[in-house]
Amino acid sequence: MTTQWRATGPFIASSALFTGILDETQLFLQTYAEQEGSVDTRVANAKQLLVESLLPQRSRASRKSIVERISRRLISWNPPAWVLDDLALFAAQSSLLALKSALLLHVCRQDQLLYALVLEVVVPKWSERQTGIDSADVQRFLDGQLPQRPEIENWTRQTRERLGGTTLSLLRDYGLLQGRTNKQIVEPIVPDEVVRHVVRLLREEGISEEEIPSHPDWRLWLWNEERTRGVLSELTIG
Repeated sequence: MTTQWRATGPFIASSALFTGILDETQLFLQTYAEQEGSVDTRVANAKQLLVESLLPQRSRASRKSIVERISRRLISWNPPAWVLDDLALFAAQSSLLALKSALLLHVCRQDQLLYALVLEVVVPKWSERQTGIDSADVQRFLDGQLPQRPEIENWTRQTRERLGGTTLSLLRDYGLLQGRTNKQIVEPIVPDEVVRHVVRLLREEGISEEEIPSHPDWRLWLWNEERTRGVLSELTIG
């Protein structure tokens, strides 16, 4: 039986209208790690502390909006405690490589639009050794999705234009792209502990050992099945 721990349904534009808010997400996870009690209690306390005092934004409305966005990306699917504990450990590291690669996976899994954009635009470009990507690529992707995603018809021109920038900025924040004006696709650096995290995630979702190396989630890091099998063969995974 497969556990449904990923987004389903229509594309939702609002979910991708924020950039990666990496610093704020790291702060949330660090604050979460300092709390005691159940997962729900720790999450609630961390959210309250960020809104009340820890976030630097001057507007309470802005702080609340950021916390809501973090919650939707990381908490809305009711993750088991070990997932948030792992993310908190990644957030505590001096290097952000583990946190970035884990967030790239988790945030895309909770956003149908981002997941499809990576697998259907970024991955093919990378496979064809085309590393440049811009907002026009996002717009062509949205145009191509219209027949099976009629919800796109209801988005305003401003929303679509904004998505062209924010989606790419988010992917840059999480290490899949680089560059501010002219963005380039790069392969993320993924520490071993994040690979083990994903293997456990897939196992607990009900993915068989035989299916794990070919699962499309690995493609979020630009890994094909051969690359994935090679990495997994070199790791000790319980």
